[in-house]
Amino acid sequence: MIQSIVDWIVHVVSSTPPWVVYLLVWGIVYSEAAFLVGLILPGETALLAGAVACALGPTNIGWLIFGACVAAIAGDFTGYQLGRRASHHVTETRIGRWIGQDRWDKAEHAMRRGGATAVMTARWIGYVRSLTPFLAGLSNMHTRTYLLGNVVGGITYVVTVGTLGYVLGASLGAKILLYGAFGIGALAIVVFGLRWWVHTTRRRTG
Repeated sequence: MIQSIVDWIVHVVSSTPPWVVYLLVWGIVYSEAAFLVGLILPGETALLAGAVACALGPTNIGWLIFGACVAAIAGDFTGYQLGRRASHHVTETRIGRWIGQDRWDKAEHAMRRGGATAVMTARWIGYVRSLTPFLAGLSNMHTRTYLLGNVVGGITYVVTVGTLGYVLGASLGAKILLYGAFGIGALAIVVFGLRWWVHTTRRRTG
């Protein structure tokens, strides 16, 4: 049964035009911080899947990584520019409350650790990666300082994750995509279940 699914995945990946893989991965990586898509779908998930597709199909890993580097840097800079134009009351808006004060606080704490280093470090901390560009702009971090952390962090992050996905895809094949999909699905169920439980508890106690 599992082997049949694996064979089907290989067939789908091999028959998918490279430009489709490029656009999907680059679009998600760009949107991760530019439009806070990373709070729902982390960019490394798309990047890993795209890199595995390169190992299994006709998509070129070099072009995928190059485009993802550009997308990561451009997406974070977009989030930074939006932050510079936003009000500090954004955390009190409906979207700000949905994100949660705890997430805002953790991202802000990570950013305060120090300039470009904080921006580079934030690349490796899940949702903090999505919020940091906006917070950097909101706090009026110097553009040159932010760009240094953004460029160095973006390239390091994309090359590392992309290479890891390609190596795993070459060694484990389509099984990594299958197990990854199961893992993401299970994680999504747990996260939404916890959110529903917290929301229900608050309503009962409130």
